[in-house]
Order: sequence, then C-alpha cells, then structure tokens
Amino acid sequence: MNAMAAVHAARRWRPARRPDSVPLRWAWPAYLSAADQLVYAAEKGYYATQGRLGIPGGPPVTASQYADVSDVALAQWTLASLGVFSAVMALAAVRPWGGLLPRPLLLLGLWGTAALAAVSQIHVAREVLFGSGPAGWSARAAVQGFVGLCLWLAMAWLFTRRRGQNATATEKTVRGTE
Repeated sequence: MNAMAAVHAARRWRPARRPDSVPLRWAWPAYLSAADQLVYAAEKGYYATQGRLGIPGGPPVTASQYADVSDVALAQWTLASLGVFSAVMALAAVRPWGGLLPRPLLLLGLWGTAALAAVSQIHVAREVLFGSGPAGWSARAAVQGFVGLCLWLAMAWLFTRRRGQNATATEKTVRGTE
C-alpha cells in the first residue's frame, strides 16, 4: 500500500463528527440525563455497600427475592456500573470524544436504552397509579423516572436530528469541489 492509499484509507475511517462540543442549547438534555444516571448509580452503589436489594422510593424487597439473588452486592454493583455506562453514553452524544464511536452504534445504544427505560417506567407508573402489585412505590420515584425518561428521549431525538450538522466546513467544501 503506498502512502496516498494509506492517507485515503485513514480519511475513510475518520469520525465524521465535529471536533468541538455541541452547543448547550442542544446538549442540556444530555447533561441532565448524565446527572440523573449518576444519581441512579450512586443510589445503587449505596445499596450495594449495605448488601440490600431495591431502589430508593421503590417497594420493600421480600426475603424470597433475596433468596433468588446469589450475590446481592454484585447485582447492585452491576446495576450501578450500568448507570455509569449510561451517563458516559449520554455525554458521548454531545462531547467531542463521542465522535470516536460509530454513529449507528451510539444511536442504537441511545434508542435501546430509551426503550428499556420506557418499559420500566410503564411498570412503575402502573404500580403507583393502580397499585396492582406490592405496595411501596412512591410518587417521587415515578416522577423522577418519568422526568429521566423524557430527558433521555429528548437527548436521543436531538442526537438523531443533528445528523447533518456533523460535517465541518472544510469537509463540506471538499465535497463541493469533487
């Protein structure tokens, strides 16, 4: 492979995203979503250090649920790490280093997380409004989950809509001359 072929191959694999961060008017849902996910991770970490299952604002956990989980702390730390991963994914949607990830992969992660959050929020809302299962879900947990879901959906939608704004002026100029 000659030098020019190597340069062209490197340009093909270069991320198409801008090297600067996204303006705050587009990025605020991502920052708030990241903060929300870090609060979730901190809550899960706190419960993991105590060896408890559940989430603050959630129903009390029965003894049979503890029997189903072989290692309570590991389960809670796993969920806490998923919260940190979600926060990093939210920031990757608006920070320059997020351009290192392929856009389709990040879109899949954002919308997949939104779908899972929507399913769990439907469950929480049903329990709070109708009380069909074990009592104990607080309205605060339902509101916090709903706000978090709305922020995540806004961030995913804005990231999806920003597709055409990712090319720099130089790339647009080069495309126009070809």
